[in-house]
Amino acid sequence: MEQIGERIRVAREDRGWNQEQLARKAGIGRSTLSNIENGGQDTTTEVFFSLAKALKLNPIWLYSGSGPREQAVPESKAYITADSLDDLAERMLARGAEEIGQLMALIVKKQAERK
Repeated sequence: MEQIGERIRVAREDRGWNQEQLARKAGIGRSTLSNIENGGQDTTTEVFFSLAKALKLNPIWLYSGSGPREQAVPESKAYITADSLDDLAERMLARGAEEIGQLMALIVKKQAERK
């Protein structure tokens, strides 16, 4: 089964980028990227979303390998930053029911994996 690091490496290579180029675009160190791609290091949430954004990938696909690979919405609307959970809820409500459903499904799946 393909892991997150492998999906990152394949997407990077598909774009013709070396590790240094992707690391710079994502704002991380090249050695960190190398460790993630080789499965030697888990990624933090912040790094994960930085890589997804730099590669213009659908974060759900990057995490699970399912769904559309490419980002389905314009880059300017693909990522939400929030100051609090209340702020996040308001911002998600503005995005619409489909994205809320996708987020809820991902949360349920992650919770089930932890058990």
